[in-house]
Amino acid sequence: MVANRNRPFLPPVATIRRALPGLCAAALAIGFAGCTDDPVAETLQLEFYPPSAEDTQPAEDDVVGPADTNGYVRLEAKVSIHRHAVPEGHALIERRLNDRTEALMNGYDVWHLRFDRLYEPLADGAEWERAGRELTSYRRWALVGNPDAELQEFFANTPIRPSLAVWDNERREPDDRRPPPQTVSLELVFDGGTQATVGESDTVERGLRGFAVDAARYHRRVAALWRYMDENPGRRFECLRALFAAARGEELPESTLVASPRELAPNTAPPAPPERPQDQPVLRDLELELIERIVEAGEPLLEIFEVPDDDAFTLQELSRRVFDPFPAVITAVPDGQVTEAVGFAEAGDGWTIPSLDLWRAFRSLEGRFVSPDPLLFLLDTDGNDFGCDEQDDACKDRERVFAFLERGTFDARPGSSLVIRRVLETELQPLDVYRLTWIRGGTDESPGSEGAVDGVLETGR
Repeated sequence: MVANRNRPFLPPVATIRRALPGLCAAALAIGFAGCTDDPVAETLQLEFYPPSAEDTQPAEDDVVGPADTNGYVRLEAKVSIHRHAVPEGHALIERRLNDRTEALMNGYDVWHLRFDRLYEPLADGAEWERAGRELTSYRRWALVGNPDAELQEFFANTPIRPSLAVWDNERREPDDRRPPPQTVSLELVFDGGTQATVGESDTVERGLRGFAVDAARYHRRVAALWRYMDENPGRRFECLRALFAAARGEELPESTLVASPRELAPNTAPPAPPERPQDQPVLRDLELELIERIVEAGEPLLEIFEVPDDDAFTLQELSRRVFDPFPAVITAVPDGQVTEAVGFAEAGDGWTIPSLDLWRAFRSLEGRFVSPDPLLFLLDTDGNDFGCDEQDDACKDRERVFAFLERGTFDARPGSSLVIRRVLETELQPLDVYRLTWIRGGTDESPGSEGAVDGVLETGR
């Protein structure tokens, strides 16, 4: 699972320059083309609805139980299969994806088992998409009442125990035509345990140690360039432009400051100008070495998205199986104004629980050891034209540097691999309770009333 890390120390600058396009920069360039996609991505959306006007209490002589007034929840699970992230001819991962496709299409996938536990959905459905003869995505959904009980059934056999509590609020402006506003609280309690096997946990433990070593090396090399630019502020623009070009796989120019070999006879001809494209930066030997060392150090960080020859899962996927108690990336869409969020982050129209995986933990290191992080910046801005014409690469390179410079002061305090590993492990630990609380039916209160909500109490780790 873990790649061989017995790499020789960097060869001379000229040797690296020749090998760069086919080795270090190639791995980073592939990452920008989609290497950070998991072969299988799974999401679950929980969309909540208030009770309808027909949900009234039964008469006293009715033998049925009281109607549930907690509203409704629509559950939608989606499985996306990214075959472009699979290396060609890799038998293990291809078999894994084929088996998953067969389970989804024949009704015995784990998502089918969860949906089958729901009691008489009010509506449900499924759909899928193909590219040729290959499945690319599968989606199944169901609308159910009694959301508290149904969510408990749905999350059975997972490390998560959900609960939904609803209680009426006092209406400060009485109106008999409207029901009183309600407070709704969704809690997802972590009961402990993991979805991974013992072997997968051991693989992640070894991979985490190696990843921390790679991250520490990368931070040290970024810090060296940041210190150089701090001492030579006039070289900042050219260094950053060359760094981004090298990380995208472009070949760096030869240094123009290296003296040519002394000739035996004087040459009376005028010196020829260096063959260098007009937009290519002029770099010093030290700058070339600093840049190439960063690009080389960034390569193993992206290896967590690569499928090893002897496994069907990437280290990134296994880290999620070990640390993330949720069966998918969960997004809750409340039917009211959110007043408290613990472990949830606002995302679009909903609130998402960020996944616990190795790459997200690495992203949390930015600002603690290196700020800003050039690798994360390139991945985040991949495909951004920065307002330039599609073919104007010089404009894109210039605007990319300006955008990076706007991220704040350059700072670097690299830590040891042991310190980085401890930070990563802390970021990978789930919360005991994830909570999202909102007011249902209170958004139509008159502005300025005492019951209005001023803001959201958002709590992370």
